[in-house]
Amino acid sequence: MATLVLALAGAAVTVLWLTGAFASAPSRVARVPAVGSGPQSVAAGAQAQAAAWIAGQVSGNAIVACYPGMCAALQEQGVAAGRLMPLRSAAASPRGAGVLVTSPSADGQLAVRYAPALIASFGSVGNRVEVRAVEPGGASAYRAALRADLAARRAAGSQLLRNSHIRFTGPGAAQLQAGRVDTRLLATLASLASQYSFRVTAFGDAAPGAPVLFRRVAITGIGRGLAAALAMVRAQNPPYLPANVAVAGQTGLSIEFAAPSPLGLLSPVLDADSPRPAAGGGFPLGWAQIR
Repeated sequence: MATLVLALAGAAVTVLWLTGAFASAPSRVARVPAVGSGPQSVAAGAQAQAAAWIAGQVSGNAIVACYPGMCAALQEQGVAAGRLMPLRSAAASPRGAGVLVTSPSADGQLAVRYAPALIASFGSVGNRVEVRAVEPGGASAYRAALRADLAARRAAGSQLLRNSHIRFTGPGAAQLQAGRVDTRLLATLASLASQYSFRVTAFGDAAPGAPVLFRRVAITGIGRGLAAALAMVRAQNPPYLPANVAVAGQTGLSIEFAAPSPLGLLSPVLDADSPRPAAGGGFPLGWAQIR
């Protein structure tokens, strides 16, 4: 039987898109300050919510470009000053950052030019704070990368559906076919399926107000191999090391990757002769195999 190898390259353009929801709260809980009423308080509330979400969901390695007030809110939530890139004028460039946080008073052209991908949003019109993935190549480069990545995710998702070691729910199967699942999750499921049989009970995400990829998964049915499966997932190197992974029940795992979700990691190649990963070896040489 032909084998689809997921050739996983180094980190590239980062962005999330397409809708999704997850019932549980974010894995990393951040404190949201209480605010009063009135326009200024509403704006401060949106800013505080955005800061809390970034502290709890965005990768700890990501540099965050922010306006001074937003930078201060992020530091209040525990985001290290060394991760912040203050934008001290409307014309300042966020190049070099992984994430841009907009201000209600900022020129929207900055986001259009440098950060075309919306990750999360907070507040309403006039008070809206957006969290966006920075793409130094601009909107055109982003759109080209997005098209290629979507095609690759759809192909890999279809292959996973034919994997006899994984069972999916109806919604989960539809999400795979539509290319709505984060590449890192696809690789993780493929690697686990090379050693275990299990059921995917749900894909999910915790990004409000934005179209996103699913970057969280709940699986069950691993059984006696649970401890080894947990160790296997925890042994990965970035970008395939989850932000959170934990035992769920007696036979399952909950696995979540941080935002933003990288594009360009996945390149499907048909290869009938590739060996299976060694037991407990994770993703040897950065690839995962789908039988």
